[in-house]
Amino acid sequence: MSSTPPPDSHDPAAPSPAAAAGPVDREQVTLRLLTAADAPALVDLETRNRDLLLIGAPDRSEDWFTEAGQRTAIAHALGAHEAGRSLPLGIWLEEHDRARLVGRLTLSGITRGAFESASLGYWVDHLVTGRGIATHAVRAAIAVAFGALRLHRLQAEVQVGNDASVHLLQRCGFAEYGLAPSYLRLGGEWADCRLFQLVDARWRPTDHATEPAVGADTESVSARAAGTAPESAAEPGPGVLVVGPELPELGEVLDLYDAVGWSAYTDDPATLERAFAGSSHVVTARRDGELLGLARVLSDGATLAYLQDVLVRPEVQQTGLGRRLVAEAFAPYGTVRQQVLLTDAEPGQWAFYEALGFTEVHDHEAGLRSFVRLR
Repeated sequence: MSSTPPPDSHDPAAPSPAAAAGPVDREQVTLRLLTAADAPALVDLETRNRDLLLIGAPDRSEDWFTEAGQRTAIAHALGAHEAGRSLPLGIWLEEHDRARLVGRLTLSGITRGAFESASLGYWVDHLVTGRGIATHAVRAAIAVAFGALRLHRLQAEVQVGNDASVHLLQRCGFAEYGLAPSYLRLGGEWADCRLFQLVDARWRPTDHATEPAVGADTESVSARAAGTAPESAAEPGPGVLVVGPELPELGEVLDLYDAVGWSAYTDDPATLERAFAGSSHVVTARRDGELLGLARVLSDGATLAYLQDVLVRPEVQQTGLGRRLVAEAFAPYGTVRQQVLLTDAEPGQWAFYEALGFTEVHDHEAGLRSFVRLR
């Protein structure tokens, strides 16, 4: 069951500090799978919005507002995610050269088979409401739900009186289909809720494989806000760049490798196909369906994450796309101690990875050495 965003608590006639800051661009809003490392930021966020959440969310114990309580809650949420039942995401805002957690969004109750549906719940820090953040986040979630997760339907429940959330869902293409009396217990009371749904008209039974594609049951689903979703199908609009988890088709992978001159990989397509199938996390960048770049990681999920490939088509290099792909590829491994890679001794490559915070092993610590056996 999803919770609904709390209603606005300020006088709508009085401009808030957030409104004075102005709207944000969709590129500034990112959805990222929650991890244990997010517990301190979540405590701050939940505590700061506690009074609002008492109105628009389920009752919480005092433990909820502690780091230990948040770590426990995240562990339970990730367990449901691993079972394919939920997708617990943080909403991150990039502003003033830093990213901060400003909200939560969850796709819960994911049901397969004849239903292929999930419930959408979200809320945003009251300090930044009115800037379009929730709208960008919901549109990004729609792209993930109907893309990587291959769902047919999203539903959302809004407490009667929360007109701001109603308008947001309608902007994102949701249609109201009913009223449910005493539907959710919010703020200690049973609340009447208006019911909304968004159906992916393009979905067909053959679209959903028996085994989920990478992204549908991977350790992270993270996507940039994907622009305006048309009301009928939630397809990202023309020219919108979408970065997220996906296992691309072999043919377009080979074309991308050829475009960047990596012929050693394309000479043996079967091996490359096995390499992608065995990767822990693969992310792609697309515009209008065209594969513009990709990155993949191999990891044990606990101590080591190895970045194997980062490819960007020549015509879109030097645009920041490589940086975004690396960030998305490593997003599920924020708590992994060793994030490593092997690359060419070329000044441009060195500068790129150094700018992302990587350090050559011998520069990092004099007592460390790196070894490789290449065949």
